[in-house]
Formats: sequence, structure tokens, C-alpha cells
Amino acid sequence: MKAEAKSVKEIFGGGPQKLVVPFFQRRYVWKKENWKELLDAIEGNREVQVFLGSIIIKWGESREPSEAAIVDGQQRLTTISLLTKAIYDEFDDEMRQNVRDTIQNVLFYKRNTTDSLKNSEIKISHSRVDRDSYEAIIRQGVFEGSRPRTEAEKEGSPQIRQCYHYYRRVLHEKDQQELKDIFDIMYNDNNKMLVRIELTEHDVNEQSIFDTINRAGARLSTADIIKNNLFQGFMESCGNDREKQRRVSEIYNEKWDRIFYSEDGENEWDLKRRFGNVDRNNLEFLLYCVACIKWTKEDNRDFFGNLDNAYTRETAAYDFSEYAALINEIYEYAGLFSRYITGLNQIMSDKDRAEREYFSWQEDVRRLLLVLEEFGIQMFYPFILKILKESGENLQDETIRKQCRILESFVIRRRIMGTSVSDYASRCSLILNQGAEKLFSAAGEKAVNISDGEVRRQLTKMKSDTAKMLLFLTELSRRNKNSDEKALTYTYTLEHIMPQKWQENWQVSEDEAENRQNHIDDLGNLTLLRNSLNSSVRNMDFKTKIEGIPKSGKQKAREGYKGNVTLKITGEIIEQYDAGRTEWNECRIDERREKLAEEILALWPFYTGEAE
Repeated sequence: MKAEAKSVKEIFGGGPQKLVVPFFQRRYVWKKENWKELLDAIEGNREVQVFLGSIIIKWGESREPSEAAIVDGQQRLTTISLLTKAIYDEFDDEMRQNVRDTIQNVLFYKRNTTDSLKNSEIKISHSRVDRDSYEAIIRQGVFEGSRPRTEAEKEGSPQIRQCYHYYRRVLHEKDQQELKDIFDIMYNDNNKMLVRIELTEHDVNEQSIFDTINRAGARLSTADIIKNNLFQGFMESCGNDREKQRRVSEIYNEKWDRIFYSEDGENEWDLKRRFGNVDRNNLEFLLYCVACIKWTKEDNRDFFGNLDNAYTRETAAYDFSEYAALINEIYEYAGLFSRYITGLNQIMSDKDRAEREYFSWQEDVRRLLLVLEEFGIQMFYPFILKILKESGENLQDETIRKQCRILESFVIRRRIMGTSVSDYASRCSLILNQGAEKLFSAAGEKAVNISDGEVRRQLTKMKSDTAKMLLFLTELSRRNKNSDEKALTYTYTLEHIMPQKWQENWQVSEDEAENRQNHIDDLGNLTLLRNSLNSSVRNMDFKTKIEGIPKSGKQKAREGYKGNVTLKITGEIIEQYDAGRTEWNECRIDERREKLAEEILALWPFYTGEAE
């Protein structure tokens, strides 16, 4: 290894002739803030010499022409070359002629000394994704043809094109002397603005240097580092076998790049969500899930905090076939993750789509996924993916259905109790190894924490999202037994029968006020409606809430429960009202809660042995 301070001219104009972006490195991703920062730094070099960062290259075996891979720094080198070309294209004809030799020497190389200039090849050889955009910009107007026109920034166009045209617009506002000053700063041999670290094919510390620099600069995501490690190791496992090397490239294109990256910008794998106590994008969490499934430990929190280290450690002794198998597994789990996890997240995040997404009690897997999605519980996803894969996605397989029912009972009971989810990573490790039944064993959960008695007592004071889920799923279970319409969307509104502002129309004596307030968030006082009641009805007396307000003069009619009901859990309240039970009070709430409690404890039992 050799590290030296270099000028931009020495980086581009000295050896090696050709700088190759490895096929498995991420595409060009720098954005406007990065482009501006780099240009500001170069212009600031008038007062004090600045440092633009480090470049790591690794010499290859080929020496005709001399060639090196860009291990780190492709974003910076690409941006510098685009800025160089933009300056050249903004120069007047005289200045373009003056710097043409420099442009040809730093942006191009001749494979053979006898080659004509117009047959020169571009210095930076980009990966497949960025190559066409980059080469079109760099080549146009240098050897023949007119200079490129400046374009407005187009949403969704390649970042390389956006960078070039950003610089064209910024530089167009400068006069020729200002452009000359910037160019002279960049290509003055005395301005050592970069550090070039050179590695040979025999250096074994390439990835450690790469990772250290990127952690310090926070430039690469965990998923990027894992990908680079995986495919570097995969390629090295080929030795000198050209056919295997070709196969690695094919696998990368088919089972990684095509799945996890989009030329149109952000895709589902880039989207961040709250996983545990930190934000992770979907690709990182998928990789976490695969690590848990393949290399389950007693506590998988080690994976979550040091995921790239876990992959490096666990694949250290892999051979070609083992790397191929692992990447294929990631590919297969990605399909499951997309179909069942990110797919549902995207649906439930979109009101219009959520109104068309139906759930039924018979669908144990989808019901559990809805519970996990709405409660923001992700740490059991590795287990879900594992049983989906093992069952071949047969959602009617009784083994997978039983496992989902047990896990759903555990999650629902703990949610009712308001228990912390901080141990869910270790719980997932437990059931990955031993099955969901272990959640209710002595090793998995102390019976007193989620026993029937504790759960029954906790129903007197409910959080809104928990109550909504319990009532919705209870409704589904009732429809499973005796209803033609068994599927419903999760788009109902939680309603307090005795209103939260009960003091307006539900007054009681001062001695009874505390007891009344304590019953407001009782599960027995909550139900679901198709739509929220109008504010003119919401806090009215029980009769008005049931019947609504009739049309009067110019005043429109206001719906009560009778005009809003679609669910059995609300319909039974109306039926009782019509049968003469026209008062709603604490006794009615207690009575209803006890009835719901019996259903809830039966729907989500405490599993002491085999699931029924």
C-alpha cells in the first residue's frame, strides 16, 4: 500500500491510464449539496489550500493499458470530471483551444500511441448503470460536433446528467476570467487537494481501509458495505476462473442490481422506516432478517447494531458455491419481504389503497402481518419470512397458521398490557430456533405478565390503536362464524360511546364524576364506525348519538349510529337500544367489557402446550 498527496492533474493525468468502477459498487448518487460543496471548496482554494478527500485505487493485473479499480472515491472523481467538462463547455472558443490538451489528457487516454485522438477512450470506465450517461457527456464536443446544450433539471433523470447541467447553469453566470481561475486551481500541480491510496492485487487490507474511511465519512450505508464485501469475496472465490467471474457478474445483475436499485431514483428498498429504536431502510432490514435466519444467536441485537461485521464474520470462509447460495437466499427472501411486508406497508400508508384492502379471520398470516404493521413491530419479521419460505408460501398450511396464531396471541396480550418490545429481538431468536410455542413457556414469558386475569383487568383503560385493532379483529372473528361478508378493510373510526367530553350532556354528581371519567377509555365504551360522527352529534346524549339529528329547516340531517353502522359490534348496541335499553352508563360499559373480554381471551389464548 502507498499513500501520497496528489493534485487533480496527477490523479487523472498520471498512471493508471484507466480507472474502472467495479460492477458491484453503487451507482452515482451525489446530489446538489455535494456538487455545491465541492465547487465551493475548489474556489476557496484561492485563500487556503483545501483537502477534497481520499481516493483508493487497486492495481489490476492488466497493464495494457495500465488499469486500476476505484475502490473508494468514484463519487468524487466522477464529480470532478463532470465539473471539468462543464468548465470546458462554458469556455469561449479561444479558451477551449488553450485547454484542449489538458482535457484530452485528464478525461481520455489512448490505448495505443498510434491511435487517433478521436478514438481515445474515456479515462473513467463506469459500471453498466451509469456508463451511457457519463460517456455521452464527456465525449460530446471534444473531438467533433458542437458543445452540449444546457438543459433544465429533469425529475428522474440520471444523477450524472443532473450534476453536469447543474454545473453548466452555475458556471454560465461567471465570466471567462472566473472560469479560468477555477480551472487553474484544479489543474495546478502544486495544489495537492487529494490523497491517493494505491493497493496492489496482493494487498489484503483493502476492505478494512475502505470500511474505515466510509464509516468516518458516513458516505456508505450498511447495505452498501455488505454488498461490497459480499461481491468482493464472491469474486475472489473465483480465483482465475474466467467462467466463474462471468457468473458472478451475471448473478449481481440478475439477483442484486435489478432487484434493489432503480434507475428512476428511490425505490421500495431505499425507503426508511422505524425498526426498533433506529431508522433503517428496507434493504438493511431485509439483510438483518436473512442474518437472523441463517446465523441465529441467542440475542440478535448484535446483528442489528453491527450487521456489516456479522456478514463479514459469517462469510469469511465461504467458497464460490456458498456465496452463490447466500445471494440466492437474499434474492428469495427479498421477494417475500416485498410481497408481504413492504407491500402491506405501502398499502396501509395510502388511504385510497387501504380502503380496497380486505382482511378476514381465516387468513392467519395476513392477519398477523396487519397486527405487526399497525403496531410498528418489526423484530419478528425474520420468523415470518422463514416460515413463509419453508411452507412455499402455502398460507393454508396448518403448521404456518398455528405458528402465526401463537405469535399473534403473544403480541396482542403484551400489547394490551403495554409491555416493552425491547426484548423482541431475543424473542425472535428463541422462536427461530425452537418455534413460537416457546413464547409462552417458562423460558419465554412469565405467566403472570400476560395471564388471563392481568389481560382482563387491563381492558378497563385502552390506548386507541390497541382498542381499534381488538375491536376490528373481534368483528372479523364474528363474521367468520355466521356472516356472508367475511372480509373487511381496516379503515374504521374508533368511537367513544360515552363521549370524551361527557361533561356537556352526560352529567353526574360530583361523587360519581371520577368513576365516569375512568370508564371513558374502557374497552366496553368503545366501538367502530364507518365514518366519524359529525361534531354536532359526537358529544350529545345517548339517544341523539343512536338516532342522529333529523333535518330541520335549512339544517341538514346528522347521522347517528343508525345511519353509520356496518359492523356487528356496533349493530348489537343499536339492537339493544331498540329493545328498550335506552340508557348508556357505567354498568352497561362493565357488562359489555366483560363480554368482549371473554371473546378476546378465547381468540388469543395463553398457550400452555400445543395450539388448538
